[in-house]
Amino acid sequence: MILNCKEELVTYYVRAPGTCGEFIQGAIDGQSFLVTCPINRYSYALSQVTHPLPHYYCSLQPKASKACRLVKDTLSIVNQDSTSIYVRSDIIQGKGMASSSADIAVAAMATALSLNITLTPKELEMICLSVEPTDASFYPGITQFDYINGSICNFMGMCPPLKILIFDEGGIVDTVSFNKQRDLFQKIQEKEPIIKEALELFTKGLESHDITLIGQAATLSAFANQRILYKPNLYEFHDIGNTFQSVGTIIAHSGTIMGLLFPNDHNAVEDCRRYIEKKLPTLQYIDTVETTNEGLTYIKR
Repeated sequence: MILNCKEELVTYYVRAPGTCGEFIQGAIDGQSFLVTCPINRYSYALSQVTHPLPHYYCSLQPKASKACRLVKDTLSIVNQDSTSIYVRSDIIQGKGMASSSADIAVAAMATALSLNITLTPKELEMICLSVEPTDASFYPGITQFDYINGSICNFMGMCPPLKILIFDEGGIVDTVSFNKQRDLFQKIQEKEPIIKEALELFTKGLESHDITLIGQAATLSAFANQRILYKPNLYEFHDIGNTFQSVGTIIAHSGTIMGLLFPNDHNAVEDCRRYIEKKLPTLQYIDTVETTNEGLTYIKR
């Protein structure tokens, strides 16, 4: 496709959710996948912006910038002036909250929209995967997704409302380096029976809107990941959650965060937060969020 873009272009406002790690991550029959946990924290992109913030210099992160270039290369743009895309985010970076995936997705979609093209979810997926192993929180609802090659992308359903209390064990995990570990896939294969059980529980939980089953599935996957990326405080963190009637524990399987899952109307979340801060002082409170099903959205400005 060759585009000659000289017409005045419309400004678009795009946003995509981050995640609280993954409900499940592993492999079955040699197929790696994750199950998304999108939350109401977002990356945003605004197209056709010259000075998005007065007196501040704004440049794209390298991954978002690469996504913009990939979109233009894919569309074979000619006679196209520089497309100004501004990206900002309220997702913490380097913790396993899909900050890079959200940045890449919004930058790619904003670039395409500024050229009067709307990327399909599959096209967006392929661009994201061309940059790095990616989450799929830009899809609406909950998705079972091959985060390396995109060979499976199954819509599983809409997530019941959940509140998540998020803490961080500290440090930063680079997603690209993490996924290049020599013995990583062998370790992933070793936990396959647990991942199968977790996926069955999670599927039943979504179908019946039973957050207890969803929490059990997330907890199984979290515990099974200890041989891959050990979290020293995980078990005590989980036990405290049980004391405060959490339905389960979720983690970033290639990140540093842990979360406790609660019913959306649970009234003891703040009490639980204060107790964790007292009992586990090495953990840092990050945020209290809610699940979302909206995926990537955009509007004209």
